[in-house]
Amino acid sequence: MTEKKTESKASMKAAVFRHAYEPLTIEDIPLKPLKSTDARIRIETCSVCHTDLQFIDRGLATSKTPPLILGHEIAGVVEETGKNVTSFGVGDRVIVPATISCGKCLACKSWNETQCDNLKILGNHIDGGYAEYIAVDQNQLIHLPDEFPFELGSLISNVFVGAFHLVYDRVNIRQGETVVIFGCGGFGLSLLQMAKLKQAQVFMVDIFDWKLNIARDYGADGVLNSNKCKVCEEGVCDMIRGKADVVIETIGTPRTMVQAMNVLHKGGRLVLSGYSDNTIPFLAGRIIMDEMSLIGSVGAPMREIPDVIKLLKDRKIRWQEMVSGHYPLSQINEAFNTLRMGHSIRTMVHPNQQET
Repeated sequence: MTEKKTESKASMKAAVFRHAYEPLTIEDIPLKPLKSTDARIRIETCSVCHTDLQFIDRGLATSKTPPLILGHEIAGVVEETGKNVTSFGVGDRVIVPATISCGKCLACKSWNETQCDNLKILGNHIDGGYAEYIAVDQNQLIHLPDEFPFELGSLISNVFVGAFHLVYDRVNIRQGETVVIFGCGGFGLSLLQMAKLKQAQVFMVDIFDWKLNIARDYGADGVLNSNKCKVCEEGVCDMIRGKADVVIETIGTPRTMVQAMNVLHKGGRLVLSGYSDNTIPFLAGRIIMDEMSLIGSVGAPMREIPDVIKLLKDRKIRWQEMVSGHYPLSQINEAFNTLRMGHSIRTMVHPNQQET
């Protein structure tokens, strides 16, 4: 193992979230001393996620009061290690999972780490990845295979493993079921591919044709631009020739939640995975009388990252088309604009990229 590095820089550049409805500011932030089991990661990529825009553009409250460093889809290189770190050495390429569980509570010991009593989401409960460095306990890191680029590491850290968790754990989609997914972002396209591995019939709904074209190329059995039909629900039901067994809503708006419920048949499963603080806009009586299951899904359980890595190595998941832009840290607000305008699936921020 590479010899531990002891010296460290005094500060780092970070994009700081201070107030909703304002751009992030690039600031010099002091580097915190490493704990004995921490590794300091030089962040190579942190991808821009729609959840970040919920904080910036819509005023959704972060769990930690700002100032806060957002960003939760991180891959990088170990640059320094604490004195008791044994699992990683300087120079190791790593994935930082988007959610950190304690490993000690009943949920963690029962293999339900996304329900951890002390769950921490990077860029929400604690500082995240729109910075040059992040310090993480060695038990929360995963080796990134040498043949995988850092961009892929960022996708694995959240959207791929989160989709695996939803499809295989929370919903257990079955062969032949009809699944409708609202949203063709990074998470939606990841869910599409995971559900197809379960041999489901999968249909995608979005408002951008270029994203729907990627979904079709990724194996969707049908796609619908909801802006091009008079009534979204009617368009979906016509497309799938009935109603769905499973509907997954990845956007988090009241309108799309209602649309999702309206295309679900009796006894179906409605999955909410678009992070939001919106009040659920449907009647409890409908859930009761139609015996629908309402399921939430969040988090990226670290224990399932090896399963996702194997799927990627076996070429059962595609990803290159999901990366739609690259920006240095100084241009992070421009990176967010690509998401606002619908020009991005996953835009990559490179905090340590030298500007030209």
